[in-house]
Parts: sequence; C-alpha cells; structure tokens
Amino acid sequence: MAESRRLPMSDAERDVLKVLWDHGPLPVREVLERLTGQGQEWSRSTVITLLQRLEKKGYVESDKSQFAFVFRAVVSREDEMHARMTDLAGELCGGEALPLVLAFAERHRFSPQDLARFRQMIEALEAKRGKRGSG
Repeated sequence: MAESRRLPMSDAERDVLKVLWDHGPLPVREVLERLTGQGQEWSRSTVITLLQRLEKKGYVESDKSQFAFVFRAVVSREDEMHARMTDLAGELCGGEALPLVLAFAERHRFSPQDLARFRQMIEALEAKRGKRGSG
C-alpha cells in the first residue's frame, strides 16, 4: 500500500524514471544522453532537477559516494503499474480489480503468446490458492 501513497509524478519525471528502469543505475550525464537519444531537448540542470524530485518523492535514490552521483530506481515498473491500477480500480470500480481487468481485456487484442501467459498465470494463482486452502 505504501507505493500508492507516493506523490504522483509528472510526465517528465516518468520519462526520466523509464530510462532508469530500462538501463539500470546511471549518472546524470548518461540519463541525459539516453533522453537526448529519445528526442528530449533538456539541459543537464533540468535532468538533475527531475531526478531530485523523483528522489524526494521516493521513486529513486542516489549514490553520492563517487564524483558523479549515480541514480537508481527504487520502485519497479511493476510496482508502479500495480499502484496506478489499484488507484484506478479505487476511483472507477469501488476498489475491485476484476472489472478493470475485464474492461481492458475485452478491448485489447492479445497474441496467442499473451493468452498462454495469462493461462499460466491463472493456473499458478489457482495452485497457490489451493496450497493455502490445504494448509
């Protein structure tokens, strides 16, 4: 639940966090290079400001032990997706996740591989639930 109590991030902050999710811990210079490669035209000071905001909000932390600060995500992409989906389910579905998942599933085209992953996930959840019930 703690993740849903974080302050929301801006689109710009999310772009910076995505770089850390995709490439792991990086110094500011490399974050800037990755963003520039994606078409962003931000200055170094803008990237530093965004990283500092993300740090204050609890999404990243910095290692200040070396000359160049290295920033790393402390919130995984999956944790952030879960927090956002939980918030959305709360806003739109009285906290129930199933209507949200069904609404998405009904309108999205899934590949056969995606559907196979869903089946595996459901089977794993059922097996896990069965173990709890027998213990």
